[in-house]
Amino acid sequence: MMMRNVVILLMTLWLGMSQTMAHKFFVGSTEIIVNEHTNSIEVIHRITSHDLENMLSDKHQQRIAADSDVYLKMVQDYIEQGFMLKDKDGKDLSLTLIGIEPGVNETFIYQEIEGLKNLKGVTVYHRLLTDYFVNQKNRVNYESPSLSGSLLFDNNTRVQQIK
Repeated sequence: MMMRNVVILLMTLWLGMSQTMAHKFFVGSTEIIVNEHTNSIEVIHRITSHDLENMLSDKHQQRIAADSDVYLKMVQDYIEQGFMLKDKDGKDLSLTLIGIEPGVNETFIYQEIEGLKNLKGVTVYHRLLTDYFVNQKNRVNYESPSLSGSLLFDNNTRVQQIK
């Protein structure tokens, strides 16, 4: 009987600790890829769905279903405010929203810039979820025929240039 109580106690502690320790890392990723066939730059954001939903619900003070039109519009507005690209002269590059795929675990947001095929000198403004989660990290991987690499964004680093 005592062994059973010890096992139950340990399981309870373990479950409590796993909940406390769960999700201390907040990570998003963005791919910026030059598509030579379409002469465009494709941007794909991958964000943890419940982080995005929690932030938007808190920001708008309402619970929103991820499959609703209201939610999709909120995601679009948030992405447009929190992620921007500028050319080497500092001019805003016009990102067109291609689509949003909300999923159980991750949400994918697709954007495109037509007529641009060089990433050198492009400035990336990325503050998605770093304005809400202090520990949020966002990795941007970029690739073109002439260069590739990664940039890391967080609460303190929100602007970087592709060199």
